[in-house]
Amino acid sequence: MNIVRIQCASSAVSGEWDALVAYHGGSFFHCHAYGVHECARRNGEPLFTKAFDHKGECVGVALGTIVSPRHWPFSRFCRRAIFPALPATREKDVDIQRAIVVAIEQAFKGKGIFSIRICSYDSPLSASVLSSLSYELNDRCEFHIDLSVPKEVIWNNLKSARRNDIRKATKLGVETRMANTVADLQVLYGLQAESMQRRGMDFHADIEQAAMTKALLVDTGRAVLLVSYCGGIAINAAMFGCFEGKAYYLHSGSSLAGNKMAGPVHLLWKMIELLKADGGTALNLGGADAPPHARDSRNGLYTFKRDFGASSIPQPAGTKSISWIGSKMNMILSLLKRRAVR
Repeated sequence: MNIVRIQCASSAVSGEWDALVAYHGGSFFHCHAYGVHECARRNGEPLFTKAFDHKGECVGVALGTIVSPRHWPFSRFCRRAIFPALPATREKDVDIQRAIVVAIEQAFKGKGIFSIRICSYDSPLSASVLSSLSYELNDRCEFHIDLSVPKEVIWNNLKSARRNDIRKATKLGVETRMANTVADLQVLYGLQAESMQRRGMDFHADIEQAAMTKALLVDTGRAVLLVSYCGGIAINAAMFGCFEGKAYYLHSGSSLAGNKMAGPVHLLWKMIELLKADGGTALNLGGADAPPHARDSRNGLYTFKRDFGASSIPQPAGTKSISWIGSKMNMILSLLKRRAVR
């Protein structure tokens, strides 16, 4: 397909944009609320992007963020474009998605954008699209659960160990319920920080980020927050992005006690029940590195998600440089930052 024109705007009317996204079968990562939230979080500029064919018809939409260094000349030549997902197209056709990505690259040349990152969340065709366009890929999979089948089928598709975990958590008195306050989000962030610290990683989120997430995602119905308790104590929590009956597992955290009580498994099953009751059609458990060997240390997250009966689909993300000048200047900027830290 020949994409004649790419239209990028820094703003959009939320209802009109989301209706267009829904028409093209887009996901949470194309919706207006997510775009505004991501730009505020990154201190970036939103890109509400439409692609038009030779008839002047919109054949796809994409949502991105432009992130710029603070100081000139780097702010002029070292801008990055980040897209959380491939363009949404009604036909779900590889050739159309590829054509839109190529058109976006062409539209960005000469405008100070040196790098394009496509994260491929909820984008099952990413391997076919990005590998053919010389993107530097990282190996990852996402795990999709079809919720259109009866609940009993979903239950039977779980590995027996997961079904036993759910029974165990229930027997121990674990209760998972929806939450929607800033304090609840801070509980999630606290448990997330605890989980990441156990893996040697730092994580920090303040009350301002919690308030922003509540206002832009939770209050608009674009995110669901669940918290699990036992004896009145929060033991694990997770947040899911939601759009048009489809949900995506965004963030989670658990205490050591929560892990021992199988709290995360109980929470995911509760989310499945909530989605089924609300007419949901799909749950994406998110990404995990594809382990090269069965005994690889990264295999834990991969098998945890696979054991929910989810279909594992290769969905690599990709990065591509489209300006050699910007790439060279970004190398200088990175060197200056490293020296400043010393």
